[in-house]
Amino acid sequence: MRRKMLMIGLAFVAATLVLPTNTWAAGLTVLTVPWQPTSPLTPHTTYPTSSTTEVSIVLGATAPSAATGDSLSVTWVFGDGSPNVSFTTTNQYDLSTTHQYPAAAAPGTAWTAVVTVNDTTASTSGSANYYVSQNANNLSSRVNVAIDSGLWYMHQTMWRQNAPANGEPVNWGGWDTIGHACNTVGGLAYDCYGAGVIDANNVQAYEVSGHQGTQAGGTATDPYTDDLDRGLARMFYFLATTASGSNTYQYNPATVNYGCSDGTSVQTNGTCAGAATKVFYNPSTTTCTSPPCSFAFDANTNGKATYSNDSSGEPIYTGGPFVDAMVASGTPAATATTGVTGVIGQTYATIVTDMLDYYGLCQYEYDEDPGNQPAYNGYTRGAGYSASGGGWLYTCQEGDDNSTSQWAAISFVSGQRGAGFGFNAAAQAYFKVVQDFNNVWVTNSQDVQNAAPTGPDPYNTTGDDRGAFGYRGSLYYSNAWGPFAVSPSGMVQMAMDGIGRTTDTAFGDASNAPDQRWNDAETFYADNFCNGETNATDNPKYYTYGMLSFTKSMLLHDPNGTLQPIQYLRTKTPNVFTGDPSDPPNTIDWYAALSASHGGTDACDGIAQTLVGYQNSLGYWYGHDYDEGYQSAQSPFETAWSIIMLKKTVFVQCVNNLSGRGNPAGQGGSQITLTWSGQANATGYNILKSNTSGGPYTQVGTSTVTSYRDGNDGMLPGQTWYYVVQPLQGSTEICQSNEAKITIP
Repeated sequence: MRRKMLMIGLAFVAATLVLPTNTWAAGLTVLTVPWQPTSPLTPHTTYPTSSTTEVSIVLGATAPSAATGDSLSVTWVFGDGSPNVSFTTTNQYDLSTTHQYPAAAAPGTAWTAVVTVNDTTASTSGSANYYVSQNANNLSSRVNVAIDSGLWYMHQTMWRQNAPANGEPVNWGGWDTIGHACNTVGGLAYDCYGAGVIDANNVQAYEVSGHQGTQAGGTATDPYTDDLDRGLARMFYFLATTASGSNTYQYNPATVNYGCSDGTSVQTNGTCAGAATKVFYNPSTTTCTSPPCSFAFDANTNGKATYSNDSSGEPIYTGGPFVDAMVASGTPAATATTGVTGVIGQTYATIVTDMLDYYGLCQYEYDEDPGNQPAYNGYTRGAGYSASGGGWLYTCQEGDDNSTSQWAAISFVSGQRGAGFGFNAAAQAYFKVVQDFNNVWVTNSQDVQNAAPTGPDPYNTTGDDRGAFGYRGSLYYSNAWGPFAVSPSGMVQMAMDGIGRTTDTAFGDASNAPDQRWNDAETFYADNFCNGETNATDNPKYYTYGMLSFTKSMLLHDPNGTLQPIQYLRTKTPNVFTGDPSDPPNTIDWYAALSASHGGTDACDGIAQTLVGYQNSLGYWYGHDYDEGYQSAQSPFETAWSIIMLKKTVFVQCVNNLSGRGNPAGQGGSQITLTWSGQANATGYNILKSNTSGGPYTQVGTSTVTSYRDGNDGMLPGQTWYYVVQPLQGSTEICQSNEAKITIP
């Protein structure tokens, strides 16, 4: 009997060994990452780095229907005649490989890579295509590849929970390390962190790159849809609620907020030099004419305020990314699938409004020195805690700090500009309150010195620091965290408050406007933009956190409540930027500038090329932050922040395909016809044009559809015009599109 059984066993083995390899049953779902989720046939970018070398790109794929632990046999056929690559894995979420396509291929050459996966445990099989196109080696190509590999790195490191554990829901995941361990790439997960805010930041990076969760229209064929569904579920787990309430302010913001008539800042004793007189920056506001004044912060009258409870202990600092991530979804009617009572089941619009209620409730409303209330007599502007006004610190009503205050500011801006996110009349009314009192803090915390700081922690900063901001006061008072974190953070607050560029003789204007706050801050940043230092305290582009703040301020520049994104960084200091003759005088394209080493004529690289150069070959960014013991707290966020900056956005993917054509003069005169794709939740579009790239633009019309015909007088054959569109929610601009260059035949 034993011999008979043995023979049967041998016969079975023999039969198994001769089974053909093509008998796998269909049914295994294989997904590849699309470059554009709404246009899955659009190819990914590759480019030659030299005549003989091609950039190595990542080809991402998953098999989500495979059971956890199944053995998967993967084969990639690249479509360029090179040898196939095969490997086995048990990770159904990472079937990726890297490949270098032929450097000699002409631009426009297209390849279709095919990935075939056999689930040897379940005896199922599936395949999918990955589309690639050869592009020229230019900034756009380099940015595309950087974003592609950065998003895939985040996908690789995400932890996923598919079975009950720790009493937590299944089918969620994230990058926080609270009770979980991220997957590693190269031995470490550089985009994981011990607080839940990391989940919000990473979710936002996916969203502004065009990927969305299921509720926002994400498709089942995009692997990142699952990532977003999981990440959003985990994100809402870190929000908590408290009762809404009122905030009482102790002074009239119209009577304490001033500069000098000749455009100079006040002196440190609060007076103007020479014959100059005080000019009030916000004299017409009636927010609080008879202090003390109390304001309720409950725009949707639900009695609730919501805040970040992500284990960081810093709800003000970490709340902003949660607001940005919800607004970046573009779906105010979507609902939270997890969270505490008061969060779960609530719409994104409700949660955003409740978070703005919390920020309003927590705005600092009085001076550290009670003797300065309410007239602000005797203080030294820029000297620390006596530089009072309505800012935020780490916790509710704790104090004023520019770095933290930018996250409150960006929350209000995204809430206001996020179409349909509950910014009703009540929210608009208390937003004016928040702006007025923050405007005072911005004025009082900006450096008015014409010298390097000499207060605590001066570090190595030298030169004229007028216009800069410091930690909990002016740069002259405190340079903690370095000037290139807090100075652009101050500019983000200016964008919220409607403080922007004004006239100055240095820019060729006839006179100096009394309010030079933005001009001074922009000058400080511009004067250091190409300084070549190699540390975060002295070089603004060596500090990812600061670059993110700066990018926000440039894109959200909003003088007097009108969105005017800035393309060319400018300075009042003569002869700082002399390299690129195509730029306006003494300016630099802060995003797209290229130095000679990267094919340009600018004095240095802009934000985009700088970030491309900082990316690790595995796809992450890490280690370009302040190094005074704080690096570990900020570096895990660099991958998401870098992707957001490379997308040249803040909280929404704007219209990016504006195009047009010119018609020669005929019976109706010369005309230009514009077309673009619709913006989610937009109620209309402003159309603006300029005769120079980058503006300034002048509004020429509006449209409620995604096309416009411009036939204004003065348009002649041979002329070139530059157009942008600004999607609207009511009368508020959501964002600004790409620029379309059009020449009339």
